[in-house]
Amino acid sequence: MFKSIALAIAITLPTLGHAQDFARRERFTIPVNQIDGTTFEVIEADAAGGTQMWCAAGIYARNVLGVRGGDLYIAQGRGDAQTAPGRKGVTFSTQPVPNAFSSVSQGVRRTGKVFSMAHAYALCRNLPFLRVRISNNQLVRR
Repeated sequence: MFKSIALAIAITLPTLGHAQDFARRERFTIPVNQIDGTTFEVIEADAAGGTQMWCAAGIYARNVLGVRGGDLYIAQGRGDAQTAPGRKGVTFSTQPVPNAFSSVSQGVRRTGKVFSMAHAYALCRNLPFLRVRISNNQLVRR
């Protein structure tokens, strides 16, 4: 009896750490659709929250638009998506928007919130499995 229990524990313990690592590796594939040369919409997907949305905006601005400095602005807070009917999205811009304000909150509900590109991109540090899917179905990673 005790040998069976000891064997079960010996087999299970090494895999617990791997299971926890796997659970921590959240996987997000977030669609991003360009609206114009400086404005794009991040579509809510895979239960992504504000952190993931800002990170996706940073990845898109850097890797697709080629913008490495400056600020990212929420041109339209979280709401009905313009580019994906039936979905929720956030419209970001690399150009200043009226009533822009800084905040430490990573929320995406308020129009006008501004983060530096570096800050938005830095939020990706803890999201190694986040990917951005652009309109031609190409995947963009940080």
